[in-house]
Amino acid sequence: MSNRIVVIDDEVLILGFLKDVLANEDYNVKIFSSANKAIKHIDENEVDLVITDVQMNEMTGDDILNYVNQNKPETGVIIITGFGNVSHAVRSLQKGAFDYITKPFKAKEIIQRVRRFFDGANSEISIADSLQSKLSDSDSNKTKTKLLKESKSPHTDINNQVDFIGEAPAIQRLLNILPQIANNMAPILIQGESGTGKEVFASLVHNKSKRANKPYIKINCANLPSELVESTLFGHVKGAFTGAIADRDGAFHAAQGGTLLLDEITEIDIQVQAKLLRVLQENEFYKVGSQKPVKADVRILATSNRNIGQAIKNKEFREDLYFRLNVFPVEIPPLRDRKSDIPILTKYFVDQYCLKYDYPDLVIDEEMHTYLRDQNWRGNVRELNNKIHRGVILAQEDGLFRVDHIENSIFTSLGINDDDDEDINNIPLMTIEDMELHLINKALEKTNGNQKEAAKLLGISDRTIRNKLKEKD
Repeated sequence: MSNRIVVIDDEVLILGFLKDVLANEDYNVKIFSSANKAIKHIDENEVDLVITDVQMNEMTGDDILNYVNQNKPETGVIIITGFGNVSHAVRSLQKGAFDYITKPFKAKEIIQRVRRFFDGANSEISIADSLQSKLSDSDSNKTKTKLLKESKSPHTDINNQVDFIGEAPAIQRLLNILPQIANNMAPILIQGESGTGKEVFASLVHNKSKRANKPYIKINCANLPSELVESTLFGHVKGAFTGAIADRDGAFHAAQGGTLLLDEITEIDIQVQAKLLRVLQENEFYKVGSQKPVKADVRILATSNRNIGQAIKNKEFREDLYFRLNVFPVEIPPLRDRKSDIPILTKYFVDQYCLKYDYPDLVIDEEMHTYLRDQNWRGNVRELNNKIHRGVILAQEDGLFRVDHIENSIFTSLGINDDDDEDINNIPLMTIEDMELHLINKALEKTNGNQKEAAKLLGISDRTIRNKLKEKD
């Protein structure tokens, strides 16, 4: 059978949404919440297209992409993520991804991208195709070996690790109070800037609680399709709304007996917040379209990177819900306020990435520590993690981890730099075609409109640039 699709995402509710959407378009869809099981299926079956999330427990979407490129090069890959920015999109395309979609997305968006793949758009030459040939495959065999190993313990997983690293007084206070706040049923509201480690701390709360062996369901409220927020949280009955072709359980049902993390809770619609408040007050909820209450034995953790006081003032967040959630208020400090932890975090990330890629141990140059302490870290620990990830890969030839491995000129030639993350994240989401044009225009700016020089900079032919500009017209 043609049009065989594998969908991989460790959020089971998103999996269900994608399966319904794609199956309704007559695609042959297999869904996997386990990346390891998905790899086994891809290995043993013919698959035309893989749709994979980026951040997952067992391996990343980049790992999936690498594996497919090496072992099933005829299979296409579409990356979906809630953590995307233009720089990561470019890197995914360079590595051979057919397309890149940032959550939240509507059903029609995913259908459009999938149709484009099966309609033959993947046979066209794109900037991603031509740039892909420049990528080094020196560690491909090692990566393949790593992918085939058993799933790593969550305590050592670099992208979803549940260790909260730090010796700064503010971090030690959080770790000291952890046992008390973990072993009860009271809600916890975890606040802090993006990238500080709110979700990591939430995972620790669950793992240290009496519910550690029960379900731990994570819902990123900012990534939920707007029309499916209530259904995703509470489930629905058949016929509750257009497209509800069968009964479906929601996050509260999936988390029964365990813990539910509502990441970025301030992004939930104000009307749905009222129903969340009812769950906290009455310990019960209603599926969409049902009048029958369902008992909720769920411990609620919530995170937010917004100023909640301002959100309440703007009528975007309910004050009564805030007071219900704020039994144990937790504030994760930004990295700039705990710079004494930077050397510890750096060593931790270096060791973890060397382990992940089967690299030999790296010696960290003393100048690196000074350089890292002097940075502003607007993206906090996540930004530091990304920089270390980049540097570890580039430092393999030297064995010494230096500043120039992080601030390599290759990452600034097209105006892509982690220091610009704040600006990058504010760029509106683009189609792949628009992204290609964006890169071409950047290159033309740097070469004063010289198409041949721009083509050299991008590693493509000037004819490709002319064709892309002609398509724009």
